[in-house]
Amino acid sequence: MRKYMVTAVLVVFAVVTIGTYYVQASQETPPNYKLTMVQGDASLVEGIALYGNYMSKDSVFGIKRAYITINSTDYPDEKSAISQSLNRRPMKTQLDRWIEEHHQFMRGKTNTSGFYENEEMLAYVNMTVDSKRSNDLSAKKNAKLSISVLNKEKNNTQEITTDIRVDNDVSDIYVQNVQLVDQQLVTMVFLNHRAKGYVSEPQIIRVNLTTKEIMNEPLALPGAKSEAANGDNQFVRLANQNLDHTDQWILTVSKDNHKKAYQVDVTRGQISPLAFQGHEMLLNNIMKAYGQKIYFLQEAASSKKNIGFTVISYDLVSKEYETILKNTSIDTSENITYAFKQDHLYIIGHKNMGNKYFKGDRLYVFNLTSSKLEYEGKAVSTEATNQAEDEANMDLNFIDLGQY
Repeated sequence: MRKYMVTAVLVVFAVVTIGTYYVQASQETPPNYKLTMVQGDASLVEGIALYGNYMSKDSVFGIKRAYITINSTDYPDEKSAISQSLNRRPMKTQLDRWIEEHHQFMRGKTNTSGFYENEEMLAYVNMTVDSKRSNDLSAKKNAKLSISVLNKEKNNTQEITTDIRVDNDVSDIYVQNVQLVDQQLVTMVFLNHRAKGYVSEPQIIRVNLTTKEIMNEPLALPGAKSEAANGDNQFVRLANQNLDHTDQWILTVSKDNHKKAYQVDVTRGQISPLAFQGHEMLLNNIMKAYGQKIYFLQEAASSKKNIGFTVISYDLVSKEYETILKNTSIDTSENITYAFKQDHLYIIGHKNMGNKYFKGDRLYVFNLTSSKLEYEGKAVSTEATNQAEDEANMDLNFIDLGQY
């Protein structure tokens, strides 16, 4: 009998404790913030959001995720489980716009790296690989290539699917970028080998939209491996901005604590190393590639603190370097987050490492063509009574430009 009484008391205690928490939590109203302009062009931040964490004063869980826009604050954890599972952001993304315009075509299509769009068509390329692995390491297994092409004028869809044989240890295949070249959809994919290490292998797949002929072109990168040996790790990254369908793709390959860069001519299928003669240190600072330029971000360094940064561009055509932006007032000593949208650089600093030099949750937008600061904004609490405390409890660490 005593045993059951103890159990009953524990159950009642748990129910009361949990119920009390939810009653208190339901009464808590996290503060509202807005991204407020300090100076500059407000149009540069329309349709974007700053993502961060609000350090709740009362909740036992302490941290609430937050999206801050120019209008208000969105707390995803406050929403229903269904809304959270949909991961809806508070601004329209390119994916949202496609869904609105081409709802039927967009069913099940989520990877923005797999899209190509022009005035006549919207195309989507996807690859999946069988999860089964044979005990025979020399065996091959199937990967499926699926292509959907929407003719916007006729509103009809062309479907192309085929199986491609891949190595037995390939566990994932990711589509990275798609370009249209002479009625061929040219796709960059990464094949990830995971048998004994982690090796990412880039390949190009060409699909003729007229004849449906498919060509698979492994990229022979000098010094790079295509199979995972014991303890090997090779990471490949496409530096081009997502949805930038240029005919020059820039790859960075990291292996054995060394990094190399390659220029891939999409039209010709030619791969050439980028040496950056006299600027070898820039290799570790590749920020983004857009159009015919590669951008590098260098933080200033000194024995006391790091204040300021420099942006250097490299022109793939002229082979010339140019310091296009040099700032000595914005602190990058602890943590900054940057995002890149065509010719604009978005920078925000966050305070979670005790960064006392950064001005608090400030957003800066620089024009990389003119080198000018075109916008400065701050996340401001609209609750006047607790404004200082609320702003001190908000830590922003991500810029959502709504591109994908």
